[in-house]
Amino acid sequence: MSSLPDAVVRARPFTHRDGGTDEPTWLMSAEWDDVPRLDTAALLRRYASVVLVAPHPDDESLALGATLADLADAGVAVTVVVATHGGGSPGGTVRRREGDRAVRTLSTRIEVIWWDLPDGGLADAQDALRAGLAELVDESTLLFAPVECDGHSDHEAVARAAEAVALDRSAALLLYPVWLWHWATPADLDWSRLRTLAPSLRALQAKRDAIDCHRSQLVSADGHPIVGSGVLARARRVAETVIVPLPPGLAGRVADDVAESSRGRSEVARPFEEMYDTGDDDPWQFDGSVYERRRLELVAACLGRERYGRVLEIGCATGQLATRLCDRAAEVVALDASAAALRVAKERSDAVRWVLGAAPRDIPDGDYDLIVMSEIGYFLDGVDLLTTLRALRRRLRPDGELVVANWRGPTENIPLDGETVQQQAAAMLDLPLRAHYEDVDLVIDVWGQPVSVYGAHR
Repeated sequence: MSSLPDAVVRARPFTHRDGGTDEPTWLMSAEWDDVPRLDTAALLRRYASVVLVAPHPDDESLALGATLADLADAGVAVTVVVATHGGGSPGGTVRRREGDRAVRTLSTRIEVIWWDLPDGGLADAQDALRAGLAELVDESTLLFAPVECDGHSDHEAVARAAEAVALDRSAALLLYPVWLWHWATPADLDWSRLRTLAPSLRALQAKRDAIDCHRSQLVSADGHPIVGSGVLARARRVAETVIVPLPPGLAGRVADDVAESSRGRSEVARPFEEMYDTGDDDPWQFDGSVYERRRLELVAACLGRERYGRVLEIGCATGQLATRLCDRAAEVVALDASAAALRVAKERSDAVRWVLGAAPRDIPDGDYDLIVMSEIGYFLDGVDLLTTLRALRRRLRPDGELVVANWRGPTENIPLDGETVQQQAAAMLDLPLRAHYEDVDLVIDVWGQPVSVYGAHR
């Protein structure tokens, strides 16, 4: 008997014309707190090749495009099988050309295999699906397929075939959702089956570009494309999700492949501590840089109130902003992973409660009127960024403000960049945008009340 609620086993009817469950509803759910990371490195020590089977062109990119790109970059043999051409005629359809271009955009190392099975008719093509997969899958294969309750008959037909072949051929199987995000709600899921992945920035950017290749699905004459804004928002998350299969024999093959939920403080702090080892107490030039002084002034100028009760800053470094905020707050709490940076910060002011720790693990408890996360989000990978934003939102008082600010330039050797952080925050926060500032260097968003400074201060 299934351990899932009936609502998940039997997907509710839906249409692409409705927006589906919105991103704040999904990403702010507390259920994510207990979802483990998938340890892909552990899986790939046992499985030499990866096969993803997609019912239609675009499913591979929408669901796991970034993970496929990272696997291919790591030298793994990756094959994408597209069961249908997504149109009435096989071979040279527009969607096949889009699909080829999209997979090449993910990585030129990925092999693509096209089958000429009927679009919308995969429920009647089980023998062909199983026979084709059996030729590609064995005990050394990690197979990705749609989740069994995705809500589209072709997706669920592929799920059944993949499950049967994985059991028969002793392969590992992981399932991916596409339309489940659309029709389901957090209450529908068996969250114990979910696992998260944190793709690299290059892979996330490649995924965005690959999705853009599917132009026939992104535009339509009636204004209701198959891949609408809701689907795009879910596909553009900074983390990807897989689901453990239901049969115990398959679930057991991936049950132990769980990684640490987030990096500890010492690991996060190491590169920053090394910067202070040279004896320079201001390696970032926070005090001397015109850009840094201007950034602090702009962040302060974007705030909606003259006075705050409790303030929290994430990633305070040597304390320039936190110290400045003391003039506008009854209490300021500031968190940083670097003990060396906090040593300098403490010399700057004893009015701030300086906290040694790393987000998201060590975010101080309590309720805050103002929370600032300035030029720190891109040091987090996708899973930790989502966890951090969720934790900060919970700590924000009902009329509070959350500031997300970032440098807009390119980044190197860190998980994300500023634009990616700002876009993800905008997609998931269930707050009004109170203020927005951007120039060639910097972008600042202030989320929350008051919407009108003029109205609030009259």
